[in-house]
Amino acid sequence: MSYSQLTNKDYINILNFYKLKIPNSKRLLKLNAEKIMAQKLCRCINKLDNKNENNLPKYTKSIGICTKTIFSNKGFSRGKFQCTKKQSVKFSKTNKNKTMRKK
Repeated sequence: MSYSQLTNKDYINILNFYKLKIPNSKRLLKLNAEKIMAQKLCRCINKLDNKNENNLPKYTKSIGICTKTIFSNKGFSRGKFQCTKKQSVKFSKTNKNKTMRKK
C-alpha cells in the first residue's frame, strides 16, 4: 500500500460528501476539508469512548473504529490527529496496488 498527497478534487469530494460550500481559495479548500474530518473523528471518538465500559486504556478501541469508518472506507489513511485544544488531523490518499504473480 502506498500513500499519496490529496488533490484539490479530493478535497472538493470531501466537502461535497458533507454538503458544505466549496471556497474559491485552494488554501481554504484544504483547511475546510481537514477541519470537517477532524471534527467528525473527534466527535466519533468521544461518543464511542463514553460507551466503553471495559477497563481498556482511554480511546484505544474507539480510535480504530472511527478511523475505519471515517477514513479507510473513503480511501484515505489517517496520520497524526489531535482532539484536545484545537482539533486537527493529517491524512493522505491510499493507493492499493495489487500485484499478480505469473505462473
